[in-house]
Amino acid sequence: MEGLVALRIAITHPYSWPEVRRGAERIVVETARALGARGHDVTILTAGSQRKRTHDDTARVTTVRLRRRFADADSHERWFGRAVLPHLLRGRFDVVHSMMPYDAVAAIRAARFRRHRTVYDEMGLPSPSWWSGRPDETARLRIVRDVDVYGCMSQFALDALRHECNRDGVLIPGGVRLSEFRPSTDREPQPTVLFSALLDEPRKGLAVLLDALSLLAADEPDVRLWLSGPGDPAALLAAAPAAARERTTLLPLGSPGDQVHRYAKAWATALPSTHDSFGMVLIESLACGTPIVVADHSAPPEFVTPETGAVCRPDDAESLAGALRHALALARDGETAERCRATAQAYDWDDALAPHLEKLYTP
Repeated sequence: MEGLVALRIAITHPYSWPEVRRGAERIVVETARALGARGHDVTILTAGSQRKRTHDDTARVTTVRLRRRFADADSHERWFGRAVLPHLLRGRFDVVHSMMPYDAVAAIRAARFRRHRTVYDEMGLPSPSWWSGRPDETARLRIVRDVDVYGCMSQFALDALRHECNRDGVLIPGGVRLSEFRPSTDREPQPTVLFSALLDEPRKGLAVLLDALSLLAADEPDVRLWLSGPGDPAALLAAAPAAARERTTLLPLGSPGDQVHRYAKAWATALPSTHDSFGMVLIESLACGTPIVVADHSAPPEFVTPETGAVCRPDDAESLAGALRHALALARDGETAERCRATAQAYDWDDALAPHLEKLYTP
């Protein structure tokens, strides 16, 4: 951070997190951790079951949890936007980095008085047609109009912002810590494919993956599929070919440490999803030296090269089986792990993303 003055940074998100962190909540934690390590003073403003304030001197991160008042999401997020506003007015921050619409609008309002820079992190795909009629539609349109920096997680999402909202944005992807996500010297002896996602969410593609597994078994009779994630896949497994069912193992949800181990032990990670704005599991898999397989739809193909994975046609079991064959061949190549790691390096929290955020925070 040579030559850069330490910043006072607020990160706002209406939801605190359990011990097992996923998605946006994990991004909040890792963003704060990386920025604090570079000498900035970071305050996380969030909400939980009780009001609480904690400070980590080593990480230079203070966490302020407001006590949640409403059970339903819409009321809670709207309330949080109102409740966080006084903290932003009193805080004298240089930049406020918001993760949800109502707290982003609060940051924009507070900036009229405090002159801090406002950054919004869009976790999905910006789409006014999808926002139409939603409780937060007005807030989202205000952000498009007034926020200083509109961040999107992928080039696909940035293109949607430009096309549908007629404004430019910047890339703010999710990240991975390469020091913690590392290859294993002891992969599974049998070809093993990991699927890590919501197991009963149709657009994640488990159904077509099970069909592809059955086709793949003709060439790779020892292939196995691991299912890792929340949700109940029982109905999908019941409808799957017998060759797929007998090769599939449902893993316990586990902890973040378990997930690192699973990426590193698997031969490939498959996420044949559609309508994804990013693909955190793909970046984490690459960091562990494990090639990836994705569908040719939305953001995930951005993370694939012929040396690190394969792309299939969406909802096409035969195409997916071919992509899996390619990924398993890559896994047998001793050079693949380092190629995967090299791709993930661009998403390392400390070496890549924190310096990128510093540039966005200082106009």
